[in-house]
Amino acid sequence: MQKKILIIDDDHSLRLLMVKALRTSKINIKTVSTISEGWLAMEKEHFDLLICDVVLPDGDGLELVKKSKVKHTHLEFIIISAKNNILTAIKADQLDVFEYIPKPIDLNDLIISVDRSLKKKTEINQEFKIEENLPMIGTSNAMQNVYKNIAKITKTNFSVLINGESGTGKELVAKTIHNFSDRSNKPFIAINMASLPKNLIESELFGYEKGAFTGANERKSGFFEKSSSGTLFLDEIGDMPLEIQSRLLRVLQFGEFNRVGGRELIKTDVRIISATNKNLHSAIENGTFREDLFYRLNVINIFLPPLRDREDDIISLSRHFLTLFSGGKKQFDSSAINFLRNYKWPGNVRELENLFKRVSVLTTDSIISSLTIENFIDYDNSNLTNNEELHNKSEKENFRSFLDNFFRNFFKTLDGNDDKLDLYEKFLDEFEKPLILKTLDYCKGNQIKTSKILGINRNTLRSKLKKFKISSKYGKK
Repeated sequence: MQKKILIIDDDHSLRLLMVKALRTSKINIKTVSTISEGWLAMEKEHFDLLICDVVLPDGDGLELVKKSKVKHTHLEFIIISAKNNILTAIKADQLDVFEYIPKPIDLNDLIISVDRSLKKKTEINQEFKIEENLPMIGTSNAMQNVYKNIAKITKTNFSVLINGESGTGKELVAKTIHNFSDRSNKPFIAINMASLPKNLIESELFGYEKGAFTGANERKSGFFEKSSSGTLFLDEIGDMPLEIQSRLLRVLQFGEFNRVGGRELIKTDVRIISATNKNLHSAIENGTFREDLFYRLNVINIFLPPLRDREDDIISLSRHFLTLFSGGKKQFDSSAINFLRNYKWPGNVRELENLFKRVSVLTTDSIISSLTIENFIDYDNSNLTNNEELHNKSEKENFRSFLDNFFRNFFKTLDGNDDKLDLYEKFLDEFEKPLILKTLDYCKGNQIKTSKILGINRNTLRSKLKKFKISSKYGKK
């Protein structure tokens, strides 16, 4: 049975985003912008859930909820509000609403809350696939602006230019625009200009006729034909050769082209979304990029901020990737969260994603610490200097976390029995064994050198090797 949701919010862009995020085959969604429109809708139709803003043009959303609970006793309510203060939260709680979500909204949280509220009313197990419904994650102000821009342009066919550093998710934005547009059931084709050999770019984009050049044994359609009525994403557009730029300009101007070696003009209806991490204004000044093409591509501009400027999103993205790749079997400790927030992320979201792929596959630890993460960070020489201070800070944080866990576990074992305490010995054992192992490894099993570095005599070292069951060379017996 299809469930029905009513959304009341005067922000058109946000309404559109919520509809796109929540829509499934089992849910019907109606949106209005005022309280009066909401009352009218509820008089005419049966709804299972009301999602309502607090501040509306014609009144207080909380008052609407209060009155609705009297007349429409079957309804569940989710309150959203930019008035993120304690009074709003208290009033929402007093009204016994299902959920109160402050703005800017984390759409993942909204999806989960809607799922839970609908399951509360029925035994039907309506599952939301968050990764499919919501491809982009982030609640920072910068990403909220990106979401609003996406929402505004999905119903247009204007060209879009996405700017941002490598790894910020430019192709993901392009896919989101396509998937939420009227072209979503048509092809989406992505091409990286930097990865195509220059002598093949023209034929790959526009296709070729049989006999156009050596090896052209049959006619081949190019990406413009293959993406007809859909979206063509041109990544690293700044690397497109000048001669190809001229042909692209003609397609944008007249919506037509001809295959390499052909005379037939082929009409095309393709939305162009391009992206770059270069400064195209500088490229125009240097003569490597056409100014007229730039203005054709840059009808709407979206800037993707680097991850280091989205501190609020780093942890939510990290949790998402860790859960996704580990199947929910791993979690962070406090030292890991501190490391993630302070690291500079030169590779942006792509680096973060790759990190958790490695962590999920290559470590068996269920609790991920800063030390674990640091072991899997793909440092490069340019990043070592920038993160030297963080490296030291991370080591101290990890050591502090270890001590906290050690003492917590030790005192749990006492259970009020303080007669026989051996904390001193346990603590020394915890540190002494790895200390000896590491020093032995550094000295390549040389016990004389090991004892000298440790500052103990050789007989003492031998007795400790025996105590800890350490072989005379590298590891355990």
